[in-house]
Amino acid sequence: MDRRTFMMTSAWLSSTAASAWPWLTHAAARRDTLAIADSTLTFSAAFARYAAAMKLPVFETGDDIGLLWHTALAPMLRASTNEQPTPWLIGVTRASDYFVLKELATSATHRIEHGHERSDGQGTHSAHVSFVFAPR
Repeated sequence: MDRRTFMMTSAWLSSTAASAWPWLTHAAARRDTLAIADSTLTFSAAFARYAAAMKLPVFETGDDIGLLWHTALAPMLRASTNEQPTPWLIGVTRASDYFVLKELATSATHRIEHGHERSDGQGTHSAHVSFVFAPR
């Protein structure tokens, strides 16, 4: 691991996941977990690298979290069977994307296991939320 990756991961773990870490590690250890990240956020990019290292499928939020939900995430949730349980969703996104995702995931019979919002002090545009959505 290079120094930059180590520093970014350490920063992510200490600031973003401080209160969410137990939930995130539990969900990341499961085989049925999907990760959602926004590469434009420093902490989310570090989270994406962590999720990729855990060999989790990582989905980029892109410009429209609703589009990601309807084209990729919702079909995967509907495809769940008794042999393949409903996936957990974990991620670090902007507060606005989290709000939309929370509404969509809640209506798809998911509940919020944990969410933690944090701002880096540079205004509301830099706020990010780490979260875990677990099946009911």
